[in-house]
Amino acid sequence: MVELRQAPTGTHRKEVGGFLVVGVLAVILDFVLFNALLLVGWPVWAANAVALFVSMTFAFVGNYKWTFAHREIKSLLHAYSAFAGINLLAVAFIEVIVVAAEIMWEPGALWLNLIKAVATAVATVGRFFAYKRWVFF
Repeated sequence: MVELRQAPTGTHRKEVGGFLVVGVLAVILDFVLFNALLLVGWPVWAANAVALFVSMTFAFVGNYKWTFAHREIKSLLHAYSAFAGINLLAVAFIEVIVVAAEIMWEPGALWLNLIKAVATAVATVGRFFAYKRWVFF
């Protein structure tokens, strides 16, 4: 049987708070870059993929240095590899949702951003728990 450890309340609050701050900043970076690339004529799939990759790397550094800094990691390579794998799944999920919406509906920029925001929110909940389980444990 697997024993689950309970984090102290203060630690849990710091993790959730730090994750939210880093996440909000990463999402802002993601959306600013996404829209800037769309503005200069990039295709939706390419703008979304580049924006997600850049914001993912920002989020890793923020979570590693701040949110989960009190947790030990096996190695930086292991942590970034696990983080990248989790985010690859999240990016694929977000990319499929955004591109499917564009193909099936051809929405304008506002709707694309709203669809991307909802997909990002869903993926973010999964990321938090995955980071605690497989990256920063």
